[in-house]
Amino acid sequence: MNPNKSLSRRRLLTLGGGVAAGLTLAACGTGPASNGGGETSSSGGDGGSSGGGGTLELWGNTSIIGEADSPLAQAAAAFGEEFGVTVNLQGIPTQDLVPKLTTTAAGGSGPDIAIVDVSSIAQLAAGQVLADISSQSGEVAGDFPTELLAGASYDGKQYGLPYTTNNVALYYNKAMLDSAGIAVPTTWDELRDAAIELTGGEQYGYMFGAQGQGAFLFWPWLWQNGGQIVNDDMTAAFASDAGIEAFEFYAGMAMTDKVAPPEFIASNASWDQYVAPFAQERVAMMAIGPWGTFPVQDANPDLDFGIAPLPSRKESASVLGGAAVGVGHHAQNAEMAWEFVRWMTGSEQMHYIQDTGNVPGRTEVVESDWAKEDPLRQVFIEQIPVSRARPAIPTWGDVEWGVMANMWDSVIQGQAAPADALLAAVDEANNALSS
Repeated sequence: MNPNKSLSRRRLLTLGGGVAAGLTLAACGTGPASNGGGETSSSGGDGGSSGGGGTLELWGNTSIIGEADSPLAQAAAAFGEEFGVTVNLQGIPTQDLVPKLTTTAAGGSGPDIAIVDVSSIAQLAAGQVLADISSQSGEVAGDFPTELLAGASYDGKQYGLPYTTNNVALYYNKAMLDSAGIAVPTTWDELRDAAIELTGGEQYGYMFGAQGQGAFLFWPWLWQNGGQIVNDDMTAAFASDAGIEAFEFYAGMAMTDKVAPPEFIASNASWDQYVAPFAQERVAMMAIGPWGTFPVQDANPDLDFGIAPLPSRKESASVLGGAAVGVGHHAQNAEMAWEFVRWMTGSEQMHYIQDTGNVPGRTEVVESDWAKEDPLRQVFIEQIPVSRARPAIPTWGDVEWGVMANMWDSVIQGQAAPADALLAAVDEANNALSS
C-alpha cells in the first residue's frame, strides 16, 4: 500500500508558495509523507503469544508515523496482537521532534520508543534521551551492515538499530533529456552543461533547495572533490581549498548559471516545494533520496523519469541517511520497548518498511529480490558503498541546520560571495562543534 497521501496530485502540481506541511525534511529519509501528526493507537488482544500487557508510546516524525492505516501503524497493530500490548503512535513535525524529545527527557519523561534520523543519534544519546541498548543489541548486530550500526551508535555504545537507510541520487526527466539529445550526466561538468542547455523560458535544468536543504545537499559535492566536513580533532574542515572549489561550483550553478527556478530560495525544511517543479515538469533534474519517488509518482503518474547515481568528480560519494529506532531513556516499559525494537527491525517485518518505499537497514536487503525488482530503488542500494555519514557529534544539528543553513541562505539571497560565506562559517561551526 502507499501511505503517501499528503501530496495529492492536485496539491503538488499547483504548489506555488508558502510552507507546506507534508513532505518534511526527514533527512533524509524517514519515510514518505502523510497527513499524520496526531496520535493513533494499535491495540493488542488479551492473549498475546508472549503475554505482556500495558502500553507503549512510540514517537517519530509525521512522515514515518503516517496515517491511521500506514505500514508502521499496521506493524504496531500486529505487534500489539502478538504481545498483548497497546502501541500508541505519535507523529511530530520533523523540526519539532528532537526538541520535544529533549525537553521531555529533561523533565524525566518521554516515549518508550523513538524513531529518529540517524544524524540526531549523537545528540539524543549525549542528552540521555535514548537508552544504551548495547547489552541487548549484540544478539542481532550481525543482521545489519557495520556502517549502519555505527550510525546508530555514539561513544562506542549502541542507542538504536537501523530502521531505514537511504542516500541521495539524481532524478531526471527522460523526455526533457531525450528531446535535447543529452545523456544522463555522470560528471560535474556534464551536469552543469546539461543544466544550462535545459534551461530556457519556463523550463529549468536543475533544482536547488534553500536553508538546511541546500546545506544537506552540498555534502556529496564536498566529498566528491576530496574534501571533508571535519578534521580528526572535530574542527571544521569544509572550507579547505577542495571545499571552497566544490562550493563555488555548487553555488555557481544556482547563482551564476541560474539553472534553478527562482522560487527555489523559498524552499526550506519541507521538501514539498523542492519536489514540485520536477513533478510539474518545469525542472529536468534534481538530487534527492528515495523519499522523493512516491510524491513524484503520486503527483504526476504519467511522468517518465529515471534515477541515476550522483554525477561525480574526483571520487563518487553520496550522503548516508535513514532512521534508527531506539528505546527511550525514561521508558516506562523498557523491556517491552526493546522487544518492539528487535521485532520491528527483524527480517519477517521488513515488508512493513518496504511498503513505504524505503530501504530497510538489514544486510540481507541488498541481495533480495525486492531490491532488484525496481531499477529506481536499485540505484540507491548500489550507492550504499559510496555513501558517507555526517559526523556523529551531539551538536551536529546546530551546524547543519543552523550555521550551514544560514550560510547557504546568505549566498542565495545575494548577501555574500560563496567563498567568503563558507570561510566565515568555519568559526561559527567550530563554536558549535566545541560546545
